[in-house]
Amino acid sequence: MSSITEKFSRILIPIDGSEQSMHAADHAINIVQMYNAELYALYVTSSPTLYNVSSKMPEDQIPDEVKKYIQSAKQQSQPWFNNISEIIATSAAVKENTKRTSINLNTEAIVSPISVVGAIVEYAERNYIDLIVMGTRGRTGFKRLLLGSTASGVVAYAHCPVLIVK
Repeated sequence: MSSITEKFSRILIPIDGSEQSMHAADHAINIVQMYNAELYALYVTSSPTLYNVSSKMPEDQIPDEVKKYIQSAKQQSQPWFNNISEIIATSAAVKENTKRTSINLNTEAIVSPISVVGAIVEYAERNYIDLIVMGTRGRTGFKRLLLGSTASGVVAYAHCPVLIVK
C-alpha cells in the first residue's frame, strides 16, 4: 500500500453562502495553511443567456444584456468572499505559522449558461486546481439526499481530488 504524498498548491472552494459551503471554507483554509497553497473561492450562478461571464472581465467586454446578471452575482457573493477573508484573518494557524503570515485568496463570480457543475469543473481545469473542497449540500440541497446534486456532479467529473465536508 502506497502513501499519499500529493502536494496541493491550488485549492478551490465553490461557495453559495450556505452553512455547508462556509464550513467547507474553514476546512480548505486549514489545508491551504498546511500545504502553503493558494486559495480560490468561486461562486457560480446560471445564466439565462448564452454568454459565459466572469467578475474578472473588464466592464466594456461584458455584453449589455448580461451586465445585470454579473452585477447581481458580484453583490450576492461579496459578503461570502468577505466572510472567508475574515476567517483567514482571524485564523490562529496563520498567526502561529512563522513561515506564512497571509493566504492569497482569489475570488471570482461566474454567470454561466452551462450547468453549475460544468462551470466549477471547467474553472478547476482552467486554473490548474489540485483540490476542490466543498459542502455536501448547498442552498438548493434536498434534505433527504446524502450528497447534493452539485457536489455529486463535481465528484463525478472533476479532474482532481474532491473533498466533501459534512
